[in-house]
Amino acid sequence: MTSQSTKPGPLPLSIAIPSSFIDVYSNNSQKTQQIGRIARAAAIFQVDEIIIYLDRQNQKQRKNNQLISLVLNYMETPQYLRKHLFGRIPELRYAGLLPPLRTPHHPLEKVSKALRDDEIREGYAFIDKRQLVVDIGIETPIPLLKANSLNPPTRLTVKIKRNQKGHFVAYPCISPRTVRYWGYQVIELQSLLSEFLAKTSDYKYIVATTRKGTPIDTKVDLLLQKWQKATRLLLLFGTHKEGLSEILGREGYSLSSLTDYSINILPHQGVSTIRTEEAVFIGLAGFRLLEQE
Repeated sequence: MTSQSTKPGPLPLSIAIPSSFIDVYSNNSQKTQQIGRIARAAAIFQVDEIIIYLDRQNQKQRKNNQLISLVLNYMETPQYLRKHLFGRIPELRYAGLLPPLRTPHHPLEKVSKALRDDEIREGYAFIDKRQLVVDIGIETPIPLLKANSLNPPTRLTVKIKRNQKGHFVAYPCISPRTVRYWGYQVIELQSLLSEFLAKTSDYKYIVATTRKGTPIDTKVDLLLQKWQKATRLLLLFGTHKEGLSEILGREGYSLSSLTDYSINILPHQGVSTIRTEEAVFIGLAGFRLLEQE
């Protein structure tokens, strides 16, 4: 009997979206729902980071940045931790319209009898009656051990164990991001995209999505080989009003000077413009499909 090889997980992928993509929507309810679409796309296609950049340096876009970051972080947070980390925030009054992510770090089991030994969960550590405990989404918080350097209250990843008496306790542990999808991180830039790209050394492979780019189907092998070699891809998105060429051009840069490739992710689109949240779904689907080649 031959052993079955284990297929490696998806390649690391980050995306960058503009703060102005929600300007097309007239009220916070619509804006919240469209930000939620970005979060769902990120979770479905296992995005590691969502970077929000300012495409114009003004107060309106900085306010947009804050709202997008808040909603994305709220959606990424397991439901049982939201009361600790967010409370009542006016900007989240439409959060009830958002769909759940249902990622591995959003467990549905809410009772201790459903816990497994060595299960990993996100928790919220705090002091209760002089004891360090952690809320992991079950009936009551459980003791948190070996966390002397922790500065509660705070969110952290924990591993759950049974002690000698058969009771559950938790220990701080490393997030299992390398073996399974554990949500995305949100990076809220206070700078323009060109400034960020010109200074960063964290991304060895940067691809711009643009209608003026090379059709994705003509560069399948090249794109995948570069991605595998760099191990990490940053995928850039513009807005339906201003593409990345226009955004970076207005900032004094050419698209080619700051990116590795410019790719048209949908060469035969049937509409005149594609909105950012739509482009994110299409782009992520296209690049994840490259891995199946």
